[in-house]
Amino acid sequence: MSNLLMVMPYRAYLAKARAEGFRVGAVWDPKVAVEIFGGLADRYLDDVRAQADAFWEADFADPAGYEQVLREAAREFGADLICHVGQEESMGLAVRVAGDLGLAANSAESVHRLNDKVALRRLLDEHGLSPVRHADAADWRSAAPLLAGFELPVVVKPTQLSGSRGVVLVRDLAEFEAWGAALDETGYTGPVLVEEYLTGQEYSVETISVQGRHHVIGVTHKRLGAPPLFVEAGHAHPAPEADDAIGATVVAMLDAAGYRTGPAHTELRVTPAGPRIIESQARLGGDRIPRLVELATGIDLERAVFAALAGRDPAPRARHDVAWIHYFALPPGVLRSVSGLDEIRALPFVDELSFPFEPGARVPFTVDWRSRHGFVVVSAASHEEAARRATNVEALLRVTVDDLAEVSP
Repeated sequence: MSNLLMVMPYRAYLAKARAEGFRVGAVWDPKVAVEIFGGLADRYLDDVRAQADAFWEADFADPAGYEQVLREAAREFGADLICHVGQEESMGLAVRVAGDLGLAANSAESVHRLNDKVALRRLLDEHGLSPVRHADAADWRSAAPLLAGFELPVVVKPTQLSGSRGVVLVRDLAEFEAWGAALDETGYTGPVLVEEYLTGQEYSVETISVQGRHHVIGVTHKRLGAPPLFVEAGHAHPAPEADDAIGATVVAMLDAAGYRTGPAHTELRVTPAGPRIIESQARLGGDRIPRLVELATGIDLERAVFAALAGRDPAPRARHDVAWIHYFALPPGVLRSVSGLDEIRALPFVDELSFPFEPGARVPFTVDWRSRHGFVVVSAASHEEAARRATNVEALLRVTVDDLAEVSP
């Protein structure tokens, strides 16, 4: 049995890694756990600690200390492999240390090419793939002059934040400066990217790579909220209208990056000129996308990651159904009352319901994935049936929100 040292393993990953023949060591940053799980963080990490064969805490914001923990954990655990399975902000250092110790599934450079938004754009340019006009700068203030070289609107991105955090459509200099001020408030001071605004339907492509063989597990249809933000309002798997060119574009990108083994989650738009890659990450997708894939196809993407690390290809598709995740959009204010949750949970087609508010709680404006208002996951035989079921859930969810003038984004 091989010893797998995982950074940021979620609870479900531990049993699935064991099922593929691994002993599991876990490394977590308690502060990051609080950012993800809030008041449940301590209990969550207690569960991870209890299920893992060994457990270490590290401060991901302290590079020297984080590296020391990884090296000591690898030695104490007798690790055969180190794998970071969480957010990309702390992934690069873990992959570099794994490479230094000869315990990596991928080179640090290949992971950097996928996770870093500027590095990915340069990679695609070098290989003539997915052409998108872009320019980058050391920080948002240095990027202001770049706007003159683009037709507005443009998309602006901090290059070293996970997912779509801080990604905004800007239509003029005033909106650009407001975006920069918002970045300052988060403490982000790193490089930024300016890109042409791409039109067309947005998708994500879920892949598992096994020793250089890239398996396109599926394509997910993405429903976005209103501009200028790019916060997802829902996903549907599999995308009803996807064609082979979407998957082929992503496979070409993975080959160009030199990515060998593990998951990737790649977002793109199908423009009038063809598929254009938006960004990619060397991890599984968020927003319960792995669960949508499992409900629709029978393929357990999470377990497939550990099968890949063991050199095995993903299991074949077992069924041809449909799964949706639909995010609720409440008016901002203070929640006065909510009902219908038990009725929704009792519906046979509801796989999961999340409603994070109790009466008296403040309902925020949705500005990123962390400020959304809950969700429902439904399964169905067709997209039309899934849409009807999501509508039925909305009708059962009865909320009253007091609109307070002082609530602001």
